[in-house]
Amino acid sequence: MKSIVLLLFFVLSFTGNQIFAQTPQKYTADWESLGNHQAVPEWLRDAKFGIYTHWGVYSVPAYNNEHYYRTMHHSEGYSKHGTFQRHEALYGSLDKFGYHDFIPMFKGENFDAEEWADLYVKSGARFAGLVAEHHDGFAMWDSEYTPFNSNDMGPGKDVVGLLEKAIKKRDLKFFASLHHSFNYTALEIKDGWAAADPKYAKLYGSMMPRDEWLEMWLNKCNEVALKYHPDIMYFDAWLDDIPDDYIKKYLAYYFNESQLQGQEVAVTYKGEDLPQEVGMLDHENSNPDEIMEQPWLCDYSIGTGISYAWGYTDGMQIRTPKEIIHTLVDVVSKNGQMILNLSPMCDGTIPQDQKNVMHRVGRWIWSHGEAIFETRPYGAPHEVTAEGLDVFYTKKDKTVYAIFYEWPGLNTPVQLKEITSEKLGGEVKAVTLLGLKQLDDCTFEQSSDGLEFTIPKARIPDDLGIVFKIDFE
Repeated sequence: MKSIVLLLFFVLSFTGNQIFAQTPQKYTADWESLGNHQAVPEWLRDAKFGIYTHWGVYSVPAYNNEHYYRTMHHSEGYSKHGTFQRHEALYGSLDKFGYHDFIPMFKGENFDAEEWADLYVKSGARFAGLVAEHHDGFAMWDSEYTPFNSNDMGPGKDVVGLLEKAIKKRDLKFFASLHHSFNYTALEIKDGWAAADPKYAKLYGSMMPRDEWLEMWLNKCNEVALKYHPDIMYFDAWLDDIPDDYIKKYLAYYFNESQLQGQEVAVTYKGEDLPQEVGMLDHENSNPDEIMEQPWLCDYSIGTGISYAWGYTDGMQIRTPKEIIHTLVDVVSKNGQMILNLSPMCDGTIPQDQKNVMHRVGRWIWSHGEAIFETRPYGAPHEVTAEGLDVFYTKKDKTVYAIFYEWPGLNTPVQLKEITSEKLGGEVKAVTLLGLKQLDDCTFEQSSDGLEFTIPKARIPDDLGIVFKIDFE
């Protein structure tokens, strides 16, 4: 009887501890409590690659970049590619034609969330989404806090809601970004301009009392969290324009709501806008030189060139598949995650040249994804061989992946100084070229100077990046 009682005691103690361990954390609006949240969940470290879009009213004028809302009001000089002068020449003076006059022209008649989500999958993304609101104050969801939203104006569709369903249906994580922290300070509106009309205050922001605008900011953030349950909430720069109390209220709301949904979520930030214990640092358009201890995110746009556009512009220049893959490899080797922005046209069409690039990117990722997904950094992110070849490293369990930017050449000995027994913690047992038709084994020799292997006769697997799988024991 005594043994039964003791057994029952241990069982109850164990299950009680399990129940206690699984009790959801109740977050409160203070940094100490918010710091208990896991800033970067493991699924995000595994996912590595995502896609989102800048699509909004700014795609109607389609000039310079997505900051048209602001630069069309730069009336002094010819700054920002002369956007003000061009706007007046094409559409009329700002007292007669404001940014809000583009909204009826933003119809999105070809927008198809299912088609967009299919492209994300074909491109190899593991998470995807969109800019839910840019600096221009136009919400891309069905909002009760502003009439300037895509459901009540423009496309007449809850764009965020449609994409959330399409993306999650394909087992991708959902990403939403909010850039409207800059909305309040973005414009200096002159008397007589259409933007000075009080009925447009919730669009232009600057015309609202500060306290009212801050409440609207918080309500919009909470609304996106409650209605669409994003797995990643991205905040652009200028989050430091928002008082800490509002930020902490939002984060507590988002973290608590996510727990109710059984989600492990992440919030991104730039600069020093959030404590690193709370969010994931974003490096826009740049990568660190070395492996970062804290996992990080970077975002790049498919747009490049003089305007460096994120939203669609007429005649925009775009990156090549090779640029995108090389950037992704660099990011992942340094403990980073990458999200790439696409730029749909105002009718909701993703231009064919952007699709072509993403199909090419996707083919490489679907062929070589084992060197990207679920990996972690190796002891060194990168080396340059004696022949001047760039090599980047990732690691998974007992495998290191050596990713070459360029084809080393057939029957050419290649030496990797970073692949030593000491750095590996073991001996190499196989070197394999991830190929186009088959996996090709390479002859190799390991020494204290590193690993030397020779590429067998094989077709070039892919000129975007050549992957060698190095198994060790």
